[in-house]
Amino acid sequence: MKSLYTKIVGLVCLVLLVSALISLLISNLFYYNVLQSSYSQKVEEAVDQSFAYYERHGDGQTGSFYDMLSATGFQLYVVPETGPVIRHGNAFRDETLAPAIIERVRAGEVYHGMRDYPFHLFLLGLFDNEVVNTVGASLKTPDGTDAVFIRPDLSRQIRELHLFVGAFLGLLVVISFLLLAFSIRYLVRPIKRLTDATKQVASGDYAVHVATTSRDEIGELSRRFGEMAEAVAKSDAERKTFVANVSHEFQSPLTTIKGYAGQLQPHVAPVGQDKLATIAREADQMAEMTRQLLVLARLDEGSRMRLESIHLGQAIRTTLATLAYQIDERGVAVAVDVASDMTIEADAAALEHVFQNVIRNALHVSNDGDMITIEAEQTAEHVTVRITDEGPGMSDDMIAHAFDRFYQADTARGSRGTGLGLAIVAETVKQLHGTVEIDSKIGAGTTFILTFLRAT
Repeated sequence: MKSLYTKIVGLVCLVLLVSALISLLISNLFYYNVLQSSYSQKVEEAVDQSFAYYERHGDGQTGSFYDMLSATGFQLYVVPETGPVIRHGNAFRDETLAPAIIERVRAGEVYHGMRDYPFHLFLLGLFDNEVVNTVGASLKTPDGTDAVFIRPDLSRQIRELHLFVGAFLGLLVVISFLLLAFSIRYLVRPIKRLTDATKQVASGDYAVHVATTSRDEIGELSRRFGEMAEAVAKSDAERKTFVANVSHEFQSPLTTIKGYAGQLQPHVAPVGQDKLATIAREADQMAEMTRQLLVLARLDEGSRMRLESIHLGQAIRTTLATLAYQIDERGVAVAVDVASDMTIEADAAALEHVFQNVIRNALHVSNDGDMITIEAEQTAEHVTVRITDEGPGMSDDMIAHAFDRFYQADTARGSRGTGLGLAIVAETVKQLHGTVEIDSKIGAGTTFILTFLRAT
């Protein structure tokens, strides 16, 4: 995808190019309709006067006369009555000329090639160096009558000016494009800052400030964006506070419901036992959800974690011991390959939440006989843990939303999860100054890659 900067630079370059072509076209039209006839007339008058002077005062040295005209800034194409064509001055680009024109000129007719030169779209007739773009006249010489086709030799008359103008225009184009590139970058910079700010807000960080002093539309947009970020931050804080309060208030009635369900179980007829079991099961489900909501609320409040050196292998074994019943119930084997000396900087309780949620997720997608592999490797500053299952894998869309709150992709398996476990994992690892990623493909299992700071 092209950036706005590239689009603006490309658009300006295109505008400059089109403007240059349009300017050339207009200039050509102006020369063709206004200047061409008067310029041709001036050249014809100069030729008439030169030839008349030669006929009155010439000494018969036609070659010297032609050399004199060439020296004064003309280029000539001379067709003698006998003998080969003679050229004086710079050569013509195209010497094509109808023999009938040559004969008419030798017979005394003036050839108005410059005046009658046809219009070309982007070719300025003034500079077209062809024999047809000349003034033709006859000149009587001792050897007969020459048909002389003559035009100003512009390359000789304005050579220095031509070089100057060429260098000037070349520098103008280069400097213009450089200045355009830098000035447009300056123009696009506030928009880039806005783009970075939107990414920051999208990630949940509302403490953004788009600094701008401009009073144009971009400046107004930046100020409005700041106001919007403040409003969203306030609304998000209120939402989190509400969720935390409601979750806390739910704990007591859920405990009461579970207690009464347990007390009633011995006194209820067998036909009602299933209903009591359903009540207890749903109460447990809601209790687990409110517990996880409270964990997220504490994470959102930025509760300070007590970082300490933790033996990674021991932390994983403790988690597996806690989940031993679920592991046996699913019929899943767990292979652990973690060096005994690996230590990380983490909060013990928070780390327990992380490993429990990831391993529970792996258990949920595993079948009887599958294996979950836990491996770890370390570098000078980090320790990376890979937890891999042999489940059905995840699509790119599932991976993109895996850490969203309340997102449950595996609804087809009758999941009774809350959709909060991986959200807790992502927020906890972030506050532990680590990272979490998912590597998965449909049908190829899933690997959670957790990176922690190595203890020093």
